[in-house]
Amino acid sequence: MKIHSLNGYINTLFIAEYEDYLLLLDGGSPADVDLIEKFCTEELNRPVSNIKLAIVSHMHPDHSGAAPILRKKYGTRIAAYKNIDEWYSGSTGWFQHKLDCLMAQIVAVKHKTKIRKVFSKRITGPDYLMSDMEPLPFFNDWRVIYTPGHTSHDIAVFNEGEKILYCGDSIIEVRGRVYLPLPVIFRKKMKHSYRKMGELGAEQILIPHGNCIGSAGSGEIFERMEKLLEEPPNRIRRRVHYFSVWSPEIWKPTIRRLLFQ
Repeated sequence: MKIHSLNGYINTLFIAEYEDYLLLLDGGSPADVDLIEKFCTEELNRPVSNIKLAIVSHMHPDHSGAAPILRKKYGTRIAAYKNIDEWYSGSTGWFQHKLDCLMAQIVAVKHKTKIRKVFSKRITGPDYLMSDMEPLPFFNDWRVIYTPGHTSHDIAVFNEGEKILYCGDSIIEVRGRVYLPLPVIFRKKMKHSYRKMGELGAEQILIPHGNCIGSAGSGEIFERMEKLLEEPPNRIRRRVHYFSVWSPEIWKPTIRRLLFQ
């Protein structure tokens, strides 16, 4: 198994290459489809249909948008956490989806990237609804790690034999420093997720936003992430949080608690 990294529209994409099939370690954005196709055919000299499975770590458009397109064009199967399609459901979910697509384009502008299509489907319809610690279909050397916090349905995937962790948006790295994702919606769940990932003993952490971390001391990195959760949010974090609370997965539990207290 060999890991390839691709510089995508606003994040890094990772493809795990096996003898027979390819594994796309996150769903990318619609703007990444051409890049994925070109890499498979020109760099790997393999048909795009060799991508047997695409992981969707969470529903934000830069992590979910390309996977349904690849499924339609090449038959790529999609695996995601079992409640993923609740995030953008209903009228407020529709509104949150539009806000998230807009925020993805703001990131592209900030990175001085040429604006391309990022608006994606808000319902993924995974072929495989995954649970915590479950092995991936077709790729049993990887297993799902349920890591809510950034959303209610985030997952990481871990290859225990190779000690490789793809952490999704749980860690943001900029110039050698680690930061929390924007936003952290569920702080207590995020803390538990960092603790869980820190106990895996990963020796390489694949990060879609930033440089990968090669370290046998991954436990210390996740301890650092836990400490960052204790710091008061700055102005940018507060602003992003305000524009990220419209998913029914956020407000419905609050209403239930108020009604049944």
